[in-house]
Amino acid sequence: MGHGVPELVLETNGRTWTLDPSRPYTLGRDPQGDIVFEDARVSWRHATVSFDGRGWVIEDHGSTNGTYLRGQRIQRSEIGPGVSVHLGNATDGPRLDLTGAAIAAGRQPQQQPHAQQAPYAAQGAGAAAWAQQPAQ
Repeated sequence: MGHGVPELVLETNGRTWTLDPSRPYTLGRDPQGDIVFEDARVSWRHATVSFDGRGWVIEDHGSTNGTYLRGQRIQRSEIGPGVSVHLGNATDGPRLDLTGAAIAAGRQPQQQPHAQQAPYAAQGAGAAAWAQQPAQ
């Protein structure tokens, strides 16, 4: 299969969802939604996370208190691993932390031996490079 569409892992309130690129996910207070929040600052149907063919996006549905990325209120924005989004308040609203599924699931079994040796190899190479620098 190789290079498929990357799944996105969304974590909030100690719960984790692995998002499937083939469908959108609704976020809000609506109990029928995919990811439900009980925070009053979150709108009933607050936002949607979906894959648009190129990348993952979050889209605010005209929520009362907004969706925030890096402190800025957004309507629609690309998101991906390493991104945090706040709902309802830029600093202390419910936070969504996004990571890549490949990292969470470790989807490269054939690279396992290299992965285990990497810390030692990296350490050795780093130490050698550092030791050689003063000599040059």
